[in-house]
Amino acid sequence: MPPKSTFGWLPIDIGFDPQPTVIREALVRWMEFGSTPLAEPFLYHTIDRLQNAQPRAREIETDLETLLRVGSRLPPVRPAGFIFHVSRCGSTLIANALKTSDRALVVSESRPVTHLLRPRSEAVGAYLTGRWDETRRALLNSLFSLFAHYRLGQPEPLVIKFMSINILCLRLVRSYWPDVPCVVVIRDPVEVMVSSLPGGGWMSFKQRPEQAREMFGWPEESRTSADMTDEEFAARVLGRYCASALEAVDDKCMVVDYVELNPGRMRDIASFFGIELPAGEERFHEVFSSYAKDPKKTARFKDDRELKQRRASVLVRSAANRWAMDSYSELRKRTRRV
Repeated sequence: MPPKSTFGWLPIDIGFDPQPTVIREALVRWMEFGSTPLAEPFLYHTIDRLQNAQPRAREIETDLETLLRVGSRLPPVRPAGFIFHVSRCGSTLIANALKTSDRALVVSESRPVTHLLRPRSEAVGAYLTGRWDETRRALLNSLFSLFAHYRLGQPEPLVIKFMSINILCLRLVRSYWPDVPCVVVIRDPVEVMVSSLPGGGWMSFKQRPEQAREMFGWPEESRTSADMTDEEFAARVLGRYCASALEAVDDKCMVVDYVELNPGRMRDIASFFGIELPAGEERFHEVFSSYAKDPKKTARFKDDRELKQRRASVLVRSAANRWAMDSYSELRKRTRRV
């Protein structure tokens, strides 16, 4: 059953059929947030907190049509801004800084949004592809309306921070919402690789060659991810991320490099999104002094750029130079101020 009222309820997961283009069936899981702010670095942090609360937050399941129907009851929302990134590059710090505003809602890496934007290469006709494209866009609009209205019943300025893999769909998102300001966060591929090589995140696709080929758009005749070294796989993925961004950035996009992140740059980004940040520096000091991904905000931030450069092996540097550095360097030329 759907929630009696959309107020305070949000979808937290969508379990898609393996081929949503062909079969539009999915189980949608909802949670009652009430007026709980999304204060933690990631949406799943807030979900975990509510699931472990006493009493535990209520959850229900519905079908996909219910999500469309419930979302359509609310006025459509134009997001204030989008954040795309290449991972391990400071995007969470940006989201945390924006959350210091009392007049904005920042949704960091929503699982339903990620699932909807997963790259797929299903061999289907133009009709089914077009139908799924319309459905996906309607579902995303429903999610955005639900996010923006859930706390107050009135729309709040909404910022969506996507998962790193969603940068592969940047062009698609720009086609849906060409007038929404978009920040693309990048970092020296060598430093991202050193952070990513231990595993987890998108590195896990290396052990799933068919999914990796579908996800990253690699041609059938190319070597599979299982045949690549970890360094080659990581560099190829980062090169693909940067190339996807290069194909899509326009005058509504601001490219920001990790080395630029400071309080002044955060205010540039907020201004770009039309969001007003606190006038004082105290809340900013807390954001910059804490480790961005720590939900308890007890771990301290340490600038690790020099350490990562020292730890980068010859294999890391060689792979980065071969498959990622050119597109990263081109993106760096696109960095700009408001």
